[in-house]
Amino acid sequence: MSVKKVLLLELSPEQALPGLAEALQRAGAEVRQMRLEDCNAVLDAIEQGWVPVVLKPPAGD
Repeated sequence: MSVKKVLLLELSPEQALPGLAEALQRAGAEVRQMRLEDCNAVLDAIEQGWVPVVLKPPAGD
């Protein structure tokens, strides 16, 4: 079984889903968190096999 590599991309300064990274890690995933502003680092991570997951702030914020 291969380790899932999840790249959480936050769109706002506040965490959209607090506790998500920890829950994914408990489920066996390797997790990185980044902001979209660092485009080169995000592209490098995707090239390295990280699966990007964009987290939007909740509606109404």
